[in-house]
Amino acid sequence: MENLILDLILPASMVVLMTGMGLTLTVSDFRRIADAPGSTVLGTVLQLLAMPVIGIGLALAFEMPPLLAAGLVVIAACPGGMFSNVFIHVAGANTALSITLTATATLVTLFTMPLWVRAILSVVGTGPIEIEVPVLETALNLGGLTVLPIAAGMMIRGRWPTSLQFEKWCTRFGGLGIGAALTYDAFQRPELPVAEFQASLLPAALLAVGSIVLGLGASWLARRSLTDAVTLTLELIVKNSLLGLVLARQSLAFEATVPIVAFSIFQLPFGVLMLLFWRRATHRSLFRPVARPSTD
Repeated sequence: MENLILDLILPASMVVLMTGMGLTLTVSDFRRIADAPGSTVLGTVLQLLAMPVIGIGLALAFEMPPLLAAGLVVIAACPGGMFSNVFIHVAGANTALSITLTATATLVTLFTMPLWVRAILSVVGTGPIEIEVPVLETALNLGGLTVLPIAAGMMIRGRWPTSLQFEKWCTRFGGLGIGAALTYDAFQRPELPVAEFQASLLPAALLAVGSIVLGLGASWLARRSLTDAVTLTLELIVKNSLLGLVLARQSLAFEATVPIVAFSIFQLPFGVLMLLFWRRATHRSLFRPVARPSTD
């Protein structure tokens, strides 16, 4: 029963969820990279390079055990997901940029995340637990969970445009399946990792705060519009934590999911605060959202 849930239902639910995301994308979404390369490049660099470096720094500063350190780096290296797209759309920020960043970062994560995990484990993985992360195998696993179903969703929508109406059902069923599988996995364990959760809470909180500071600060230094700055920041804070949970559970171990759960506690409240700030600021005419992506 346990193997059925963890080895079949869990990855299958992720595939359904990612296929739903693919239904929301078209080829034109990727062409926006050429239309506004500055914000896209900046957001991709922050998401895939700067955030993992911060995660590694926090893991080393708090001397986290190997599995917890790996989990923190996994969530730091995760791209944004559908929730970030929803937040940015509701905020009235740059939805096109958000979708492009999500798609681009998800594709590149296929290659970068295994390398970041191996990097942190090469530093802290000297304890009694030895973890081997095969880059190719992990990349193929990640690709099967993300790139292929997203591409399938895009092809389905291209062939049958009305299939977009099924996106919300894919999201609901996929999210429900993942939540149920991970909850089952947690209750199957005789002891809850209370000590591990406590050890992960402060690093995860600092990672969340760091993502906001990084997004707003780097956007200001790069002279991005405030609309793009809010978009980039929300992409950094509202991550695809479901992808991180599945990857950590499939390629590492249950304990590696603890920092991801801890980060998830902060990402949605922080995202809501950013959303409320942006909506209130634009309502009072303090800032004016840009109607189109910035050009360079």
